[in-house]
Amino acid sequence: MQESLASLDALDWQLLAELSRNGRITQNALSEAVGRSPTAIARRQAAMEEAGVIAGYEAKLDLRRLGHGTIVHIKIALGSQSAEALEAFERAVIESPSVVRCDLMSGTDDYLVTVLARSLDHFAEIHRSELSHLPGVVRMESGFVLREVVKPRLPPSLMPARR
Repeated sequence: MQESLASLDALDWQLLAELSRNGRITQNALSEAVGRSPTAIARRQAAMEEAGVIAGYEAKLDLRRLGHGTIVHIKIALGSQSAEALEAFERAVIESPSVVRCDLMSGTDDYLVTVLARSLDHFAEIHRSELSHLPGVVRMESGFVLREVVKPRLPPSLMPARR
């Protein structure tokens, strides 16, 4: 079943917004939040799951309490953008245990890599033992997250205008 954005109505978008704020919300609480019966809500939620609009549910982890409160974004430029160079880099970065996200980018930098570390000293070790061994890298620029300003959320621009 293929779900298109056009087939989502205002109630579906309300459900998605509630679920993006709290993926563990009960059917009863969800139905109260959007003003429909739990059965109707469960049916819509299941349809969006089956269609792949809802891809899954995750736990939000407190990285600081887990001892990895240092988040580092690294912009990486490769010496070549050939298919072979990109594939070699991607195979290696997938194997890097400290990398939690890697995105191929447009613009000056080829990749944006996110690493979790326990401290600056731990990041220095990750840089020395993992990042410096990534193939084809000619430049890395690291930025340390000081504070999360906007937490992951459903962008309000996706919500249909209220009539």
